[in-house]
Amino acid sequence: MSQAADAYLELPAGQAVYAEGDSGSTMYIIEAGTVDLLLAARGAEPIASYGPGDFFGEASMLAEQPRFSSAIVRKPVRLLKIERAGFADLLARHVEIGIAIMRKLAQRHQQCELRLASALLEAAQKRKPTSAPPRDAARAAPAAPGETLQQSARLEPPPSRTTIEPPRASPPVAKLRGGCALKHAKGSVFALDPALNEFLVGRPDPRAGINPEIDLSEVDPTRSLSRRHARLVRQGQLFFVREDARTVNGTFVNNVRIGTGVDVPVKPGDTLRFGAVEVEFSAA
Repeated sequence: MSQAADAYLELPAGQAVYAEGDSGSTMYIIEAGTVDLLLAARGAEPIASYGPGDFFGEASMLAEQPRFSSAIVRKPVRLLKIERAGFADLLARHVEIGIAIMRKLAQRHQQCELRLASALLEAAQKRKPTSAPPRDAARAAPAAPGETLQQSARLEPPPSRTTIEPPRASPPVAKLRGGCALKHAKGSVFALDPALNEFLVGRPDPRAGINPEIDLSEVDPTRSLSRRHARLVRQGQLFFVREDARTVNGTFVNNVRIGTGVDVPVKPGDTLRFGAVEVEFSAA
């Protein structure tokens, strides 16, 4: 892919390629060796391990955001460096590289979804209440040695007369499958059709045939929105926001700009900003 000597980086085991929080304008393709990604909050346990043919560092390079993790060499590596400035030219000259990167990102996204679903299921199982011992367990207990059944019965207090209260209703739980909407501070509400799983966010363009499911042009007097600004994607009971193509004014979740092509999960109460238009994601 490159004959230039400075396009490659060779590092020994234990060396850091970059550290969590560093600025990132470079992604790396592994020619040989192994690299672990680590989060400071997780300690020494890697969140991912990559080998020959894999790539890493692309999120910070594309989104122009700090590195979210540290990359540490586990086995001596030889890395091909790809700078942000030359990435578009590389894809233009080698379309197959772009296709391979998209396939790998799709695989990683699917793996993340499976891990998230497994974690949610495990958390739900842990929240299930344990069965309480029967209320009349004391009555079923055997009498002490030397104590007659009549004496045991006399020691047991008579049941008190209490009023049985009806079971309390559980607090309502937001059902994400329907009733979801984007709410603007000035009162505009943009409902999400429960029959759809994907919603284009932007402004209409009759000439180009663009008619977004979520048209925010009425609350965008400065025309900060792109025609195809972003998408809200429903996957089961979960929602994600995705910026398909890089926009001039960006897409933000809770004031953090998201990377292009990255599915970012959102939940009721989160603040979404498309260009200059800020809305709240809600579930009625």
